[in-house]
Amino acid sequence: MWAFDLDTLRKAFRKSVQEHKVTAADWAEHAKQFLEKQRDRQREST
Repeated sequence: MWAFDLDTLRKAFRKSVQEHKVTAADWAEHAKQFLEKQRDRQREST
């Protein structure tokens, strides 16, 4: 993964946190689900 990819992923995660009104206490679970969705999307596009 490139640094640009990580920055884009971080921005998308923050946007998702804001959109879903995720509290700091729930970030870990949200991150897990977010990354699973990202991985699934990546697999579908290849």
